[in-house]
Amino acid sequence: MLKERNIMVAVMILLTFGLAFSLLPLETVKAETLEIIDEDITKTAGDLEIPVGTAVNGNVTLNLGELTVNGIVNGDVDNNMGEVKITGEVIGNVAANLGQVTVDGFVSGNTTARMGEIIINGSVGGNVEAGLGSTVINGSVGGNLDSGFGDLTVNGSIDGDVNSKGGNIYLKGIVNGDVYLDRGVVELGPGSRVTGTVSVGKGLVKKDSTATTGAVEIAEEVSASELQENGERGSYRFHGLDRNPVERITERTINTVNSVLGRFGIMIPGFTGRPEISVSPFMRAYGNIARGILNMLILFALATLTFVLFPQHVKTAGNAVTEKTGPVLGWGILASILAIPLMILLAITIIGIPLILLEIIFLAAAGLLGYTGLAELIGRRIFKSTATTTPSSIGTIALGVVIIGLVAMIPILGGIFSLAVFIIALGAALATRFGTIKHSGTAYIQLKTKE
Repeated sequence: MLKERNIMVAVMILLTFGLAFSLLPLETVKAETLEIIDEDITKTAGDLEIPVGTAVNGNVTLNLGELTVNGIVNGDVDNNMGEVKITGEVIGNVAANLGQVTVDGFVSGNTTARMGEIIINGSVGGNVEAGLGSTVINGSVGGNLDSGFGDLTVNGSIDGDVNSKGGNIYLKGIVNGDVYLDRGVVELGPGSRVTGTVSVGKGLVKKDSTATTGAVEIAEEVSASELQENGERGSYRFHGLDRNPVERITERTINTVNSVLGRFGIMIPGFTGRPEISVSPFMRAYGNIARGILNMLILFALATLTFVLFPQHVKTAGNAVTEKTGPVLGWGILASILAIPLMILLAITIIGIPLILLEIIFLAAAGLLGYTGLAELIGRRIFKSTATTTPSSIGTIALGVVIIGLVAMIPILGGIFSLAVFIIALGAALATRFGTIKHSGTAYIQLKTKE
């Protein structure tokens, strides 16, 4: 009996040690699969991902593209132009100058989007700062939530204060601090809680019967309809952030055409946009910068699509700017001068009114092809003279769009420069027959080979 008991004890000891040793290789494998990068990561253009199982002991920086962190970054994460997605951990700050920031994981420091939406589904240990764009908090924020212009929605919790210069604030969660809104409406939903004071400079506070808060202070109470009416007259409303995309594009097109026609003193009945809004020089400058950056984003998207569809045609049109400068300028000036009189002539004949749309499409297509070629040429020349490695064509186009866009934003000079760019772009497309004729005069012929 004693012998059998000793055998059982020995078996139990062996099983225990066997189980313990069997777990050691799993931990060893897990440690071996974790890739450690002890340096900063910087990329000019293109998507950048820190995959699961990778730890970066340094900063991660991307100039243009989508940046995704699924692993661990022991440093700051910055993206100049593009979206930032955090599903892993960032032991530092996260910032995007132009693009959306989504945090599904953990960020120990601050999270900033200077122009773009912020969505927090995970946890942020520091402050959340949104310059121009909406913010949605479904998770937790350890610091303050500061917004320039854009709606704020809090479904989770904020341990600090909430501050906004303009836009509506929708609270359905918890704010362990004060809430201040310069102009707009604060809505306290069912079950929401604010431990501090809710203050509104000019606007309204809507409070559910189950919501709890400290003191409520309103300097100037106005209705939501009055706020909307005053906003359309110009205050803190930024067109293009909270309206239907079709409406935005339509209004932008109308305003652009009116601006061009206005230079020549021509007004087409029924084709008018909104009147000029009287705002302070600071707000006007802020709006002009935002509009200029938005234009660059739209043009980059269109230029990228054009290059992907017609790469050789784009390069031919771009090269023609330097190889056939005379014909390019001639065709561009001629087309620009005749475009408006031709539209008027077609409108007078009544029968030719449908052809006006075809003319506009033709000029837009020519201008876009030539613009893409010009942007690619400028970016290629700059990279060739400064960079040691050859960038992608998309990267050269992006650089060209940025250079053209920045110069176009200069007061007075920018308008003249934009007109020159349009003439050159239009001439480049027409002089090469939409990129089908090289400078030598030979056309591209697509040959079919028999298999």
